[in-house]
Amino acid sequence: MRFYYMLIHDFHERKRISANNMLCLLNFLKDETYSDFHIIKRKLGFTKKSRNPVYKLLNKALKEGFIIKHEIPSSKRKLTVWGITMQGLAMVVKADDITFPSYFEPSKLKYWTLEHRLLNQRVRISLESKGATEWINGDSAAFIARYSGCSHRPDGVIKQPTGAIMAIETERTMKTRARYISIINSHLTARDKGNWHYALYVMPDTKSKESLIRLFDSIKTVMRNNTPVPFDEKNREMFIFRTIDELEQ
Repeated sequence: MRFYYMLIHDFHERKRISANNMLCLLNFLKDETYSDFHIIKRKLGFTKKSRNPVYKLLNKALKEGFIIKHEIPSSKRKLTVWGITMQGLAMVVKADDITFPSYFEPSKLKYWTLEHRLLNQRVRISLESKGATEWINGDSAAFIARYSGCSHRPDGVIKQPTGAIMAIETERTMKTRARYISIINSHLTARDKGNWHYALYVMPDTKSKESLIRLFDSIKTVMRNNTPVPFDEKNREMFIFRTIDELEQ
């Protein structure tokens, strides 16, 4: 009899965990629209070797019509992403959402934006695993509503465990020096307004990180309140540089 009750308990516990994982998946895709297998696995908290439980969850979501699967052939590698449907959004949309979130439309997907978005998701999950919360994508209506008037929108903002707000700049490719000066000016203005306190630049590799640091070192003057000021240590301390591997350690 005791064994029977244990089986019932285990069954209900498995159902509860499965339901929580489904909600976690759909809420994540509500924010991100689409993602790949490895990022979804990390978001759900599974270990590197855990594949079957993730595929089981994804297949269940597919069967329910909550997500769709899309394969993207490329010259480098074949990518498979899972994106949320209108039916999936209906499960997690809230009355106080500023706008109705976007559902996944494979025909609108561009390879270069996909790679950038997936890297940005890795940054988000790495920071959340270290205790950061309240992620907002820079291209979302929630960001525009909260930070109206920004001349430059970062890839996202997130709240650190210390309470500090950090802007995220995920850089797959380098911009021009003039463009970085303009972005630096925007970040310094955002700090003056109290929008965020730091800007974290995340690069795909060490060489890119070092190149960006050298570029920032070459900048001597920035604008504060329409006035040229030295890009000194006080202004520079706002900017942090990491590779994605360093962040995921």
